[in-house]
Amino acid sequence: MDTGPTNAVDTDPPTTRETSLRVENISKSFRHVDALTDVSLELNTGEVVGLVGENGAGKSTLLNILTGVLDPDEGQLYRDDQPVTFAGPQEAASYGVSLVHQEQDVITHFRGYENLFLGRERESMGLLRMDEMSSDAQSFVDDLGIDIDVDKFVKNYSFNERQMLEIAKSFHVSSKAENPVILLDEPTAGLEEDGRELLFDLINDLRNEATFVFVSHELDEVLEITDRIYVLKDGELVDEYETDEATQDALQQSMVGRETSAAYYRVPDQRRESNLGDPVFEANDLQHEDEIGPVSFSVRRGEIFGIVGVEGSGKERLGRILAGDTPATDGTLSVLGDEVQPDSPVDMVDAGVGYIPKDRKSEGLLLYQSVLKNTSLAMVRDMYGRLPFLDTKAESSITEETIEDLNIKTPSANSLVHGLSGGNQQKVVIARWLAHETPVLVMDNVSRGIDVGAKEEVYRLCRELTEEGISIVLIGDELPEVIGLSNRIAVMQDGSFADEPIDASPDAKPTEEELIQLMV
Repeated sequence: MDTGPTNAVDTDPPTTRETSLRVENISKSFRHVDALTDVSLELNTGEVVGLVGENGAGKSTLLNILTGVLDPDEGQLYRDDQPVTFAGPQEAASYGVSLVHQEQDVITHFRGYENLFLGRERESMGLLRMDEMSSDAQSFVDDLGIDIDVDKFVKNYSFNERQMLEIAKSFHVSSKAENPVILLDEPTAGLEEDGRELLFDLINDLRNEATFVFVSHELDEVLEITDRIYVLKDGELVDEYETDEATQDALQQSMVGRETSAAYYRVPDQRRESNLGDPVFEANDLQHEDEIGPVSFSVRRGEIFGIVGVEGSGKERLGRILAGDTPATDGTLSVLGDEVQPDSPVDMVDAGVGYIPKDRKSEGLLLYQSVLKNTSLAMVRDMYGRLPFLDTKAESSITEETIEDLNIKTPSANSLVHGLSGGNQQKVVIARWLAHETPVLVMDNVSRGIDVGAKEEVYRLCRELTEEGISIVLIGDELPEVIGLSNRIAVMQDGSFADEPIDASPDAKPTEEELIQLMV
C-alpha cells in the first residue's frame, strides 16, 4: 500500500508563486452540525493542489463555498488578495473560479458547442449564431489540446470525451479571468487509463495558465499530479503535505485517523479454488454485432471473476450484455444451468443476475426516493400478496434487515438516497440485490467515487458475499482493485478476451505490468 509519489508527470511549480485564491477561517454548519470548522488554505498560481478526505470530511462543502453555492457562516475568501463574496457559480466563474463536477454535468442531447456556450449563447436579432459558436468552440478546445468534435451530439461522446468537455466548459466560463482556478472533483472517476493520462497531460500543459484543485479518493493519482496536499477530516484541516514528502500510508492515516488494514483487499479471506462451487454463470460464444465477441467464460459459485481492458476494449459493453441491458446478437447465457435469452434487464433479474452500473447516480439509484424504495426495487413483484397490494410490512422488514447487515449509515429506511455518502449509496445498490437473493452480481467499477474507508467496507462486503455463495463478475478500471479481489482475471482487447483468464489466487496474483501487456 505504501507507494510514494511517482515521477510520471512534471509537477515542478513555477519559481514565483502568487496567491490566486485564499480561504481564511471558513466555518459552516447545517442544523447545528459542523461541516467546516476554521478552515484556512492558500492556492497559488501555477499549482496543482490536492484535497483529500473521507466522505463527510467537508470537501464538498468547501467546494460549494469556493463556487458560491453556499455562503460561509464565518470567514472570508480572497481572490488575488482582494476579499470577495460570490452570489453563485455564475459570479464565481466571472472571477475565474469554476468546478468540474464529479457527476458529469453535460446535456447529452445537445451538441458539444451548445454545452460549451450554455447560458452564454451568442445571438443576433433573436437568432442564435450557431456557425460562429461552433467554429469558436472548436478553436477553443483545439487550443486547449482537447481532441473532441464539438459538432457531435454529446450522447455520442465516450465517457472520456464527456469529461474533457467538462474541463473545457470550466475554462470557457472562466476565460475572461486571468489565472483561472479550476476545481476538479473526482475528475478521473470512471476514466480508463488512457483517459487518465490524457487528463494529466492536459493539466500539465495548462498548469502555467491556471490553478488546479484536485479532489480525489485515488491517492496514487493525488501523489502523481499535485504539488501540495491538504487533508480534511470531520470538517477540519488536519494536515498539509508537500507532495514529494507524502506517501499513501501517511495520507490514509491522516484521513481516517488510523492506519488502514494491510490486507486492504482482504486477500487472505479469498476463497481458494478448492472451495469454489460449480459453475453458476456461463457465456458461450457471446457476440454483439461486430463490437463484442465471441466471448466464452464461466463463473463458479463464490468466485470473483475480474474483467479489465483499456477504453474501447468492450468490457463495459460486455457488462451490459451480461445484465440484459444490451442484446447479444449471437451466443448464449446460462444462469444456474438454465439458458436465458434476455430481452431486457428484467429477464436477467428474474434469472438471478443483478447489475451494479458504473454510474450509480444516473443508472443505479432513484436519488429522490427512499432507501427503502431503492432497496426493494428488484423484489416489488415478489412483495404482492393475494390482493393487488404491496406487502409493506415485509418490504420494511427485509429493508431494515439489509440495512443492518450492510451497515448502511442512514437516519432511517425512509431517508432519501440523495442525502447519503457515495459509499452508502453504493451499499444501497448492492442491498437491492441481496434483498432479492440474487446469486450473481455484475459490478462495473464498484468503488468508483467512494473514499478509502468506504472502499474497505465494499471490499469486505464482496468477500462476505462470496462466502455466502454469491458469484461476482468484477469489471474494473483500477487494476490493483481487480487484482486484489479476483480469483481469475480476463483481459479484453478489441471486444474479445486476449487470452485465457489469468489465475489470481492469493499466492499467484498477477502484476499490473502483466495485465497491461495483454491490454495493449
